[in-house]
Amino acid sequence: MSQLKKGERRGKKLVYISEGLLDEVAAISKQRGESMVKYIEDLLAQALRIDRLGFAYKEIADLLEMVHVQRVLGSSFVPLDVMNRICEMSGQDDGMMREWYESGRVYGIYIRDKYGDPIRILETMLRVMRWDLNEVDARREGDTVVFRCVSTSLSKEGANWLASFLEGAMHGIGYRKGGGEAMKGLVLMWFSKMAI
Repeated sequence: MSQLKKGERRGKKLVYISEGLLDEVAAISKQRGESMVKYIEDLLAQALRIDRLGFAYKEIADLLEMVHVQRVLGSSFVPLDVMNRICEMSGQDDGMMREWYESGRVYGIYIRDKYGDPIRILETMLRVMRWDLNEVDARREGDTVVFRCVSTSLSKEGANWLASFLEGAMHGIGYRKGGGEAMKGLVLMWFSKMAI
């Protein structure tokens, strides 16, 4: 039996897919001017590519959603070395801390209005933003949310900026800072839901 080359087609198989999902696929493929079969095959090929890269499908969808949020709100990519240098030069400048807070607040208001679970979205956003965080955890305890952000490359100044951004974002979502710490490599903060 000969080996199939990449992209070469073999026989076809029947796969059962929910009617509602197929209706959505039909509408999208029609809008794109493609056949449903081509559209589905392209999607499956990309899903296999994502799998080979070691990503979970939901993780990729979250990542793309965060890229969209970043673009809508005017973020830009800054290499970590440049960011750390800016942090060192600016230090504890009150004006810069206020800018990070206000920027976070805008993000918080935006994701609060756009998404059903803004805390989860913020947690995902912090994972993919250019803070190079090794670990991000948003633990909910009733009306309190505890954020833990860990990074081996996060400077003291960078941690303070991140804490200010996080405080602003949580304020925009509807939470008030209860306390916390920001130090080299770690930001640990907790927030309480504000009364409406």
